[in-house]
Amino acid sequence: MDAGIYFSLYVVAVTRGDPKSYAIYFLPSELQTPNMFIPRKPLSAAAKRAGWQGYMIDLEQALGAPVRIA
Repeated sequence: MDAGIYFSLYVVAVTRGDPKSYAIYFLPSELQTPNMFIPRKPLSAAAKRAGWQGYMIDLEQALGAPVRIA
């Protein structure tokens, strides 16, 4: 994230209780911004990957809306 290199994102949304009901969205790298990636707190020392820190993605901070492709 610090380098500003982004990859296109595919987001799959599945309806709870009905795995056949889903939607796939595409967000190209050109529409992504650094502020849409919110750091999570690092995993605890007891975790298998202790200290690893992921990100939450806030799609409302993107420069455009994801495109539904399915």
